Amino acid sequence: MKNQKIATNAVLRKESKSFPGWFKYEVTIKNPNGTESQIPAYGKDLQDALRRVVHDDKIKKYKFIIQKIPAWVWAAVWFVVLASVSMVCATHKEAMGEYVSLIFTGTLGLLATLTVSINNWFTLRNRAKK
Repeated sequence: MKNQKIATNAVLRKESKSFPGWFKYEVTIKNPNGTESQIPAYGKDLQDALRRVVHDDKIKKYKFIIQKIPAWVWAAVWFVVLASVSMVCATHKEAMGEYVSLIFTGTLGLLATLTVSINNWFTLRNRAKK
């Protein structure tokens, strides 16, 4: 068995008054080194709250990589991708025919969706609703 964190106990603390259907749990986690820690977990049910805790744990491992990448790099990636698609569309205009603008717009939409999805995945989920 892997040396990993294990949730040993979960206690319902309260139901949210401002967000009906949401609960706050107090989860006891046993760390690989043998220590125990208690963390708050928020969710619609216990399974949702635990899923959010696991997601946040994964995010904390990789978020520093994304935060170290400066904003100008993301802008440069956008520029390079759009410039590349423009050059391919211009070069193969005869083969693509009337679909050039559709391909360019589709690529722009795909790039925007990918950017938003990555940004959304790297947001913390287990936080108090205000």
